[in-house]
Amino acid sequence: MNNTTTTFSCIILAGGEGKRVDGRDKGLINFQGKPLIQHVLDAVSPQVDEIIISANRNIKQYADYGYKVVSDATNQYHGPLAGIAATLPACRHNWVLVVPCDMPFLPADLIATLAEDLTHTNLSIAESENRLQLVFLIHKNLAPSLQQSLQNEQLKLMQWIKSQQPAIQQNFKHSYFQNFNHAKDLL
Repeated sequence: MNNTTTTFSCIILAGGEGKRVDGRDKGLINFQGKPLIQHVLDAVSPQVDEIIISANRNIKQYADYGYKVVSDATNQYHGPLAGIAATLPACRHNWVLVVPCDMPFLPADLIATLAEDLTHTNLSIAESENRLQLVFLIHKNLAPSLQQSLQNEQLKLMQWIKSQQPAIQQNFKHSYFQNFNHAKDLL
């Protein structure tokens, strides 16, 4: 794929309950002087033409960043799969970068690396240290498969991703995907 002529949307997943950070909204937690989501916005905005934030609370605070905010179809917190399924149809472009709101060190060449070989797949995911990351490119034609998975109450995102036979991109430093799952991680 020639990503110099392809345009991309981006979904930033900020819809979690924050159970592991004492119920706080991870995207709005300060890290190095600014909210985690601002770090992610700074990293991805030069790489995409559109950003949509998937959030289920603090909608106005997220909207204040100047981007469209989409909430899950239900208020039951079905996880990232539900956030992607609700937000993907709102994206203008066929190819969509999906990233979480709590990875402040995403690289400047994220799209270029993930888009290296999209010829035979509709999904390309980052891997580091033999672990798939919650950072991937997805084609909008996978929206029905996401919806079907939700209807079948199969909510595990990585299980769904593996079922799509993704391209796996390993040309990343592990430090790019450092995220914050616990309050102690922010110290």
